[in-house]
Amino acid sequence: MGEHKPSLTYLKGKTMLTIKDVVDHAQTIANGDHDVVKPGMPQDFSEAATDGDMIWQGDLGIGITSGGIPAGYKRIDMPKNLCLVPGKDETIGSRHCLATSKGVEIYVPEVWDETVLDGPYLRLANGATVTHPKHGDVTIPSCFSEVQIIYQREMDEEMKRERRARD
Repeated sequence: MGEHKPSLTYLKGKTMLTIKDVVDHAQTIANGDHDVVKPGMPQDFSEAATDGDMIWQGDLGIGITSGGIPAGYKRIDMPKNLCLVPGKDETIGSRHCLATSKGVEIYVPEVWDETVLDGPYLRLANGATVTHPKHGDVTIPSCFSEVQIIYQREMDEEMKRERRARD
């Protein structure tokens, strides 16, 4: 059996890839074998992004919004370590941090601890970069002034409820 080559199907003049082509391509990226896309490489939001567009940085979702400060959120002083994950966990997985606090206001739910499912809301004056040593940095351009952080969820089968996923 020869090497798999992308099979192109022409439909009304448009090129379509098969599901196997997409799965194979995703696997080359996951394996770190792709010549352009590598795990942990930096990502930038396009200036054409719109409300709801999101980039995942491991278990942390960074989303563009324009909905204002969510109900039940309060402004806090910037955490000393600039991290967007509550608690004192110093593992690599919890190091989703702002590159700088300049021009950033941070709002969090009334209860913001290791059990919370809702992440911070950020008001940005000049864009921002969220850094991570393993997953790569995510840059939000200055044309966006509101960002909602969300945490990945998983089902706790023992407790029969959602909980935060951890890297």
